[in-house]
Amino acid sequence: MTERQAVILGAGMAGMACARILSRRGIDALLVAPPSDVASRGETLSFRAGPYLETLGWHGLLDAETALVNQGSYSVWGNRALRRGMFHQEEMSGWHIDRYRLEARMAETLEADGVDRVFCEARQFSRSETGIAVELADGSPVNTRLLVDCSGRSAVTAGPAVTLRRLDKLVACYSVFTLDEDVEAIPVTLVEAVAIGWWYTSLLPGSRMLVGLFTDSDLLPAGFRKNAGLWADLASQTTAISPRLSSLGMDLAAAPELHFAAASALDPLAANGLATALWSGIQAAESVVGLLTQNDGTKAVQYQQQFLQGIASHLAVQTAMYASEHRFTDAPFWQRRRGPWLEN
Repeated sequence: MTERQAVILGAGMAGMACARILSRRGIDALLVAPPSDVASRGETLSFRAGPYLETLGWHGLLDAETALVNQGSYSVWGNRALRRGMFHQEEMSGWHIDRYRLEARMAETLEADGVDRVFCEARQFSRSETGIAVELADGSPVNTRLLVDCSGRSAVTAGPAVTLRRLDKLVACYSVFTLDEDVEAIPVTLVEAVAIGWWYTSLLPGSRMLVGLFTDSDLLPAGFRKNAGLWADLASQTTAISPRLSSLGMDLAAAPELHFAAASALDPLAANGLATALWSGIQAAESVVGLLTQNDGTKAVQYQQQFLQGIASHLAVQTAMYASEHRFTDAPFWQRRRGPWLEN
């Protein structure tokens, strides 16, 4: 049986951040995760991620191929007026990123660090005399003192006895367009609330534009998944999204491919999801270091408290943000977001 001081489940940003810190602290950790299935879609990385990237030695990974400096966030939310978001200063703007490329760069640094990774799932977990026994999908066993679950919504270690709670049924219906060479687009985020949900656009590295509609899965019009024309028709009814797309010469009816993905968006404007993942991975690693090297659980307790406080804060912000939109009070999407938030 293989012996490891720590096993990390999941190789997203949280898992890789955790592995990076543990490697630098001399902890023998194993990263366990199937091959990445992150689509080459765009996301916004909050300016709050800057210090975490510096801590991890990853700030230099943000270059022309992986990131564009976000020059501002704009929204049509609450009324028909276009307004600029609160994070408008350049040093606080964050980045539009190609997540697939950025995570591939992060994985390369871990490989250079000598971090071992097993490209499969963890199947079973059980207590052993010396720690935790982990059975991998390829049949090989690993014994570890500490297990860190960074698998996100899949919650690998939760087990069948744990009841998972779902926040909503939000899905992203999106496509990525390549802009013509003579088109000059400003790298800003634009969000617009509509009766069925909200639209999102952002520029990506490589002169590409992501356009997405966020709504609940059961609210998608019949035939929507196979008919880009319905998608384009909904976009044509917007106040700010449609003019922006037209100015860039984009035709949604000619979308190269329409993708659908389960979405997680606690706050459509602040873009703190990935920054939180980096922070979480770092804090989890520091907790492991404290437990393994000093037999001190102080960091772990602090991390737990901060994590729970963060969830409460996110839900409060989300409640306030959705409550600020008064135009679609009779629409199911907005009625559902009056609370309570968590569903069985």
